Amino acid sequence: MIIANFTPDKIEWMHVGANGTIPAYNPDNPKKPHIVNFDDSRANHILNKFAVRGLVQMNFGDDEEAKKKESLKLWRIFWERQIENQNQHNEQQKEAGNRYSRPTDELDEHAKLLGIELLRPWTVAAKSTKEVDELKGENMALKKSIEAMQAQMSQLMQMMAGGKVKAPLAQNEPEVEPGPDPSQSSENAKEALRKQILKEQAEAKNKVEEFEKTLAVNRNKYMRLGESNMNLWVSKNWDDIMAMPKENRDEIEEKYFKLYGVDFPTEKI
Repeated sequence: MIIANFTPDKIEWMHVGANGTIPAYNPDNPKKPHIVNFDDSRANHILNKFAVRGLVQMNFGDDEEAKKKESLKLWRIFWERQIENQNQHNEQQKEAGNRYSRPTDELDEHAKLLGIELLRPWTVAAKSTKEVDELKGENMALKKSIEAMQAQMSQLMQMMAGGKVKAPLAQNEPEVEPGPDPSQSSENAKEALRKQILKEQAEAKNKVEEFEKTLAVNRNKYMRLGESNMNLWVSKNWDDIMAMPKENRDEIEEKYFKLYGVDFPTEKI
């Protein structure tokens, strides 16, 4: 029995301990390896399994163009059905609030070949929360504090170099001219400013160390989680996650997407 494959796909078959491949259709190959003659039992086995994917039986004298159209029609129907099933499945997953099911590379390639759209992972806009806004405010305040400290250090260096610098009392407060004894006032101002900067440096350092410690403690809670337990952990620790610094939440969201192929939820699951 003669079997022909006029599709862009190669067909790999197995039968009673033997296996082989029927190559994809190549009109430029004069040897026509896509047309193969099998014994009847093997041919029937192969056709029963792969006719839906475009394999057709040929007899001597058959019109190859007609068989080619038949083969391609079966092939198209098969892959259109696979793509439709994948899309319907993901629509159901989305409605049920479940994670996105990624198509196989083979299905993705055939969707592109046929020009049919495959549903892609859905995205939802992130919602702002009170905790997130508070954390953003704290981070901004810390950044401004460090910038002010750097400015004061620059001013101190100018004073130490003998420059004529006015002594600031506090941030956003008017500068005060030296008193009657410029020399003594300048030295006092230098010392006061030095102490102030050292104090602020220590405070800023402590804040940074505390912040890094918080990141590390939080990170230990989720870094070893996998696909089997990440979702459950998120559900049980939702409030704690929302109170974590942005750096931790960004890592959690990235890990969640890598594990499940869907964006991190915006509401408690």
